Amino acid sequence: MSYSYVGLIAFFVHIIINFTELTVSRKQNISKPQKVYKYFLFFVLVYYVFDILWGFIYSLKFQLLSFIWTELYFVSVAMAVYFWTKFVVKYIEGKNAFTSILKFSGIIFLVFEFVSLLLNLFLPVMFYFDDLGAYHTSIARTLTMALQTLLFATTAFYMFAVAIKSKGKIRNRHFCVGCFGISMTVFVILSTLYPILPFYSLGYLFGTCFLHTFVLEDEKESRRIELEKLFKLEELHEKELGTMRNIAYTDLLTGVKSKNAYQEEVQIIDEKIKEGLLESFGLVVFDLNDLKRINDIKGHDAGDKYLKSACKIICETFKHSPIFRIGGDEFIAFLIGEDFSNRESLISGFEHLMKENQSNDDIVIAFGYTEFMENQDNNYSSIFNRADLKMYERKKKMKSAI
Repeated sequence: MSYSYVGLIAFFVHIIINFTELTVSRKQNISKPQKVYKYFLFFVLVYYVFDILWGFIYSLKFQLLSFIWTELYFVSVAMAVYFWTKFVVKYIEGKNAFTSILKFSGIIFLVFEFVSLLLNLFLPVMFYFDDLGAYHTSIARTLTMALQTLLFATTAFYMFAVAIKSKGKIRNRHFCVGCFGISMTVFVILSTLYPILPFYSLGYLFGTCFLHTFVLEDEKESRRIELEKLFKLEELHEKELGTMRNIAYTDLLTGVKSKNAYQEEVQIIDEKIKEGLLESFGLVVFDLNDLKRINDIKGHDAGDKYLKSACKIICETFKHSPIFRIGGDEFIAFLIGEDFSNRESLISGFEHLMKENQSNDDIVIAFGYTEFMENQDNNYSSIFNRADLKMYERKKKMKSAI
């Protein structure tokens, strides 16, 4: 009964330690080594189940049931060993003559085990129970245990050889996988010498716990660190893009939106008109008077100051609307929200201010205002052309009044 108790403990520890790996879904993005390792852990779990019940059934001397259960027990052993060799081949991610031999050896072992178990139904080549119900091993069982020992030892030494050529944490993980192979080699030998004692279960218990702690957890930590680096790089990239976008979409002289931002906004407006989603809004086209004369007489520094002062007047009047500088002395305002609701008073006030400025020989800005007409405007250009025309008409009137 103590044999089954050891298996029962190993069963629950196995589930607790490897729960994440055992329950990983096919839909999740996992690597091929992870997928094969999952199958290995699953058959180790199946082995524990047969191992636990084998102890109970054997202790009760149910000979026929013991025989059937022992057959299934060896099937689970064979599957676990096969997937271990397959895992090692996938884990090192290298194709060479040795990995091909190792992979082929795992298949040979599996075939030999199944053939032996099939023959054992007719001839006691693997195991048998005597008249008293005592369990005995035969030559095929000894051979399969020898093959297991050879496979575990081979995978171990191969992983050590790979580890020597590796560096850093990868080297440590390869050494740990190799240590699992050595551990299982020792416990398989002990299990062969003492078949009634639970050495095989102890080997898998210690080995899988060792792999979980020093290989799987280390890989997870490495992935976490790598993801953190990627996230930081992405954040820096987004900041750089944001900074570049701000630079590209901001007029450096006046601080309002640039021509690039204006062109993007025009595309959005055209899309909204096409889809019938554009709400009412007003468009004001501005053009500064006398900028060329100031640049020619007083210099470009004075012209820049004049531009900034004119832009400040526009921004202070239309506080709640996006302002764009689309040319040397040209500005655009899209009247939305509160500014659109108060458009009549804002336009009237701006016009009054420009008349005063013209009288006082101060900053003069010609402007033209229009609104989106749903039944008339099929694109942004028709709205702009209407406002632009009104701006030039006002500009002519201003010049004729001098």
